[in-house]
Amino acid sequence: MPANEVSVNLLGTDGEDSPINRIVNWAITIGRYIMITTEIVVLLAFVSRFSLDRKLTDLNESIEQKKVIIEANRQFEQDFKSLQSDLNQVDDIMKKQVKPLTLLTSVKTLLPPDAYLENLSINNNTVSANVTIGTTDSFAVFINNLQAIGLFEDIQLNEIKKNPLKGIVFQFNATTELPKPAQKPLEAPTSPEATP
Repeated sequence: MPANEVSVNLLGTDGEDSPINRIVNWAITIGRYIMITTEIVVLLAFVSRFSLDRKLTDLNESIEQKKVIIEANRQFEQDFKSLQSDLNQVDDIMKKQVKPLTLLTSVKTLLPPDAYLENLSINNNTVSANVTIGTTDSFAVFINNLQAIGLFEDIQLNEIKKNPLKGIVFQFNATTELPKPAQKPLEAPTSPEATP
């Protein structure tokens, strides 16, 4: 008959429910899984650092290349902005400037056939001219045309003289708001003597 197996417990059963035994038992079972998981996370972080370092290096190189490109184009950008500013100023001046050809054409339509301009000066919206007209009737037509057309304001006729060889000589000063260049020149109204 075989002998009864004897079980020997060297730890004893006295402290099995003690807090220290519970902590040791927990550390041996659940704690090892926590430690393994922590080590895996640390290893993944360590391995991913190489990838992140490479990406960081690539980004830094890309930033440096773009800085060089920006520095190389800085002068071009400054020149471009300066040119754009100059073009805007020129555009403003072109829009605001007096259109001498339009004004000259409009003044020409006001003059009777026996009248001519000795000189014409245009400064901003101010017009000055020395005009010679052959007869007093033509002078009256010119005055009527000036009033009827409404192109000029603050009209002044100065130094009116009768010259036996030329006719009536006078200086004409006025301010004007010029028509836009796309408009047709203003037509002079017909003189009262010309209508039947």
